[in-house]
Amino acid sequence: MADRGFVLVTGASRGLGRSLVLHLAERGFSVFAGVRRTSDGDGLLRSASGDIRPVLLDVTKAEDLSAAESVVRRATGGRLTGLVNNAGTYLLGPFEQTPVGDVERLFRVNVLGVVTVTQRFLPLLREVPGRIVNISSVNGKLSIPFTSFYSASKFGVEALSDALRVELSPWNIHVSVVEPGAARTDIRAQAVASWADRRAAMEPAELDLYAPAFASLRDLIANIDQGAADHQYVLEAVEHALTADSPNTRYPAGPDMPQLMAMAALDDRDRDAALAKLIARDNRTA
Repeated sequence: MADRGFVLVTGASRGLGRSLVLHLAERGFSVFAGVRRTSDGDGLLRSASGDIRPVLLDVTKAEDLSAAESVVRRATGGRLTGLVNNAGTYLLGPFEQTPVGDVERLFRVNVLGVVTVTQRFLPLLREVPGRIVNISSVNGKLSIPFTSFYSASKFGVEALSDALRVELSPWNIHVSVVEPGAARTDIRAQAVASWADRRAAMEPAELDLYAPAFASLRDLIANIDQGAADHQYVLEAVEHALTADSPNTRYPAGPDMPQLMAMAALDDRDRDAALAKLIARDNRTA
């Protein structure tokens, strides 16, 4: 397959990011894979069937951004075909019981990570011109109970993308948002485990407040994970956003997205009622 240029994918150590790197390399891109550990990069190289170039990149660390930008600039001659802002983390739990430090960490990765990486690599994208693909979520359109902070971060990615798309139009730099539904990942199960750890440190009265909700969300997420979609929906969306003559501004990606987007479009009160049904137990009773 012909060389399709250079692309940087953040959050490539595992999950969706890893799948994106392998897919884009197979499709003819030279892919800089932003990983947080050398061993993650080595694992990608062992699985590769194309040109994959691991770079150490924690999107919250200025020194990593500077070093990665230097590597990419030297290797590409200062020209980058695409940037896929995929790095992200998840946070689950009640608004009032979630430590502010956890919220700050979430926003440093999910929102400020998009800002700092994009600012750093925009000069290289302008030379081509290249494309920007921001990985959002259904939660960027639909704020689900007990995902308030994660949803806020993804609503933020959507807002950043909308403004940036217009700001960069004079240079013909397209900005697209990919909105996965329930894709196959362990990120939700890890968030349940983290919520359980926080609950273990609570006093009984505080613990009881959201005991029914915790049990309900734990079961709901287990069911979601069992039926989660393959990454292929997202991989195809990202590839289209990077290669189409006229890429979409948004790509809902997954078989559950029509139903979820219909819920997002409901009147507020109707949507509240529909979302409340997801939480089967009454939060006011233990």
